[in-house]
Amino acid sequence: MSLLKNTTWNILGFAIPVVVAIPAMGYMARVLGVEKFGIFTLCYAVVGYASLFDLGLSRAVVRAVAMNASSEERIAKIIGTASCFVLILSVLAACLLYFSTDWLVMKLSVSADSAVETKSAFELLSLAVPALLLSMVWFSYLEGLGSFYKLNVLKALSGLSVVLFPLLTVICEPSLVSAIVGLVAGRVVSMLISYLWGLWEGSKHHLWKMDSLILRELLSFGGWITVSNIISPVMVYFDRFFISSFVGAKSVAFYTAPAEAVARLLIIPIAVSKVVFPRLSARHKGAEAEARFGFWLLLGGCLFLAIAIGFFSEDILLLWMGADYLGEAVTVLRILLVGFVFNAIAQIPFTKIQASGNARVTALLHMGEVVPYFCILYYLVLNFSLVGAAIAWVLRVALDCIMLEFLSRKYK
Repeated sequence: MSLLKNTTWNILGFAIPVVVAIPAMGYMARVLGVEKFGIFTLCYAVVGYASLFDLGLSRAVVRAVAMNASSEERIAKIIGTASCFVLILSVLAACLLYFSTDWLVMKLSVSADSAVETKSAFELLSLAVPALLLSMVWFSYLEGLGSFYKLNVLKALSGLSVVLFPLLTVICEPSLVSAIVGLVAGRVVSMLISYLWGLWEGSKHHLWKMDSLILRELLSFGGWITVSNIISPVMVYFDRFFISSFVGAKSVAFYTAPAEAVARLLIIPIAVSKVVFPRLSARHKGAEAEARFGFWLLLGGCLFLAIAIGFFSEDILLLWMGADYLGEAVTVLRILLVGFVFNAIAQIPFTKIQASGNARVTALLHMGEVVPYFCILYYLVLNFSLVGAAIAWVLRVALDCIMLEFLSRKYK
């Protein structure tokens, strides 16, 4: 079945860098120390949140390419239009990050000893934003065509560059700034990979030409995606910044380490949804059946995985991050694994709604979740610290899963 084959390629594309990232992050955690490693993981979060500045165009490009697979000329115009617009947005986003560094250092409650280095790290980090956003758009071309083998070979190389460059720079110079230099270098290499081998020559000739009609079409779908792209990363990453502000930057690593572990597990449901999305968008025969199969596959597989990791969570954290991460971090990991199961199966109804062109529905749902989630997060963090943040996240993703399943049956 094409779903299993393409999902396997997607998982490998994500998993190969993750296998390398696990020992790499363990080494960096020991070398940088708890506070600086926590700030480094926050830098990953900042770059992840910067993806909202593509205004949903990468997702819109996947859908548009899938729907226009028979017209090379139109696809070339789609890629060129999206590239021009995203480049403009990415420069604005980079400038915003660069000039916000003092505010970020203050809000994250960074210790005086690390403040100057942290400011320099965030300034350097701004250079990674254009590279990230352009690579997202260019990889979307292969995803829209369903060329998952080539896409994931390139994504594996791209992911390895993002993991290995920070590791190599830290080995050469064990500092936070050095780690960020490596992260920026990895993002630039990732962009070059997506350009040189991800795009076909026909699209490169139109790369910096913008078509206003196509831009309007992309934004009409991507506009609502943008709402989700703004809100979703806030709800995904805000707990970490919240912990840093109220509990302290030295404690955030004990939450981000298990949170990053759970985030890596999401490669499995994301791999399935990325196969289903272009097929549902183009209304391929059998796409609905594949989506149903994907739902039950994720439920069984991710539930088994969560139970197995939960049972050995203490040993996993000890081996991965060291003895400093035992204790509360183990409890956080076990709680987050419950949310992982809900988050995994929610990917299928989420994908079905967006593939049908109803991105507005998912955006409005996320808008409705923000205030209740922040209220619950505030109360639980103040009263139960890191464990409270984990419980708040699980409650949100569980409700999100239930609502998405209900809405996916209504909006087909």
